[in-house]
Amino acid sequence: MSRRASGILLFVLGIPLLLLGITSWQDADREAGVRAWQLEQARTVADQQERERFGEYAESTLRRQEDAEYNRNMLLAAGVAGLVGGIVVLVTGRRRPGEPADGAVDAAPVFTACAACSRQISVAATACPQCGHPHRPVRTATATAVQATPASRVLRVFYASLIVLGLGSAAVIYTVAFGSLSETILVRITPFWLFPTVFGYYGLVAQRMEAGLQVSHLDTVSDQLLKVIRETGVLGQIFAFLIHAPFLLVKSRQPWVTALVGSLIWAIALTLFFSVVFPTL
Repeated sequence: MSRRASGILLFVLGIPLLLLGITSWQDADREAGVRAWQLEQARTVADQQERERFGEYAESTLRRQEDAEYNRNMLLAAGVAGLVGGIVVLVTGRRRPGEPADGAVDAAPVFTACAACSRQISVAATACPQCGHPHRPVRTATATAVQATPASRVLRVFYASLIVLGLGSAAVIYTVAFGSLSETILVRITPFWLFPTVFGYYGLVAQRMEAGLQVSHLDTVSDQLLKVIRETGVLGQIFAFLIHAPFLLVKSRQPWVTALVGSLIWAIALTLFFSVVFPTL
């Protein structure tokens, strides 16, 4: 999936989420009206048993209203995030005249023949990918460009802070506040600590993979991660594919684009699960 396709995907996914959010908004307003009528009946009817019955009805309606309001807030937030994220990716992905396309290698790699099998390999390679014969890498302008810039260091700190914030919040929720929170509340607040954790983790992984692009000469950070995953064992590959599935869908050389789109896909999937699927279980 190209960078433009990633932006379009986020934008398209955001539209049905907004529509579902509007539907939940209408459901919440309807339940609020029903509850108001039930409370009015509980105050005005003459029979005591009828008043108690309407009071119980109002409590039940309140729970449905709160569920609808939660679904409204989560669906609208995820829908807006998808639309805004898609617009940001599309706008920032527009190229200026003369600027290389996203995913294009800035400098053409220099190749040489392998001493063992004569296959053309990069001068920066440490071994031939075909026969495995060792090769002494030659530092080129592209290879020497792998240096952490101040902006990348700031982003690294930002991503690490998100991970600490997300995991720290989860630790507090499931230790200190666990006894005072209901199962429903625990489920509802999961996206609030999981999203920053995934965003931060994806950002750090994408930065690491971006550095490897200068040596491997692959097109995108997801291609570099796929190369790393394929070098692990079977169990490691299965686990890595499950964790990084949205990451691998995004084809961009920009770490922040991969992190943003991948984490938003997770957020949208979680929102749909907790708002639509989970209540039916």
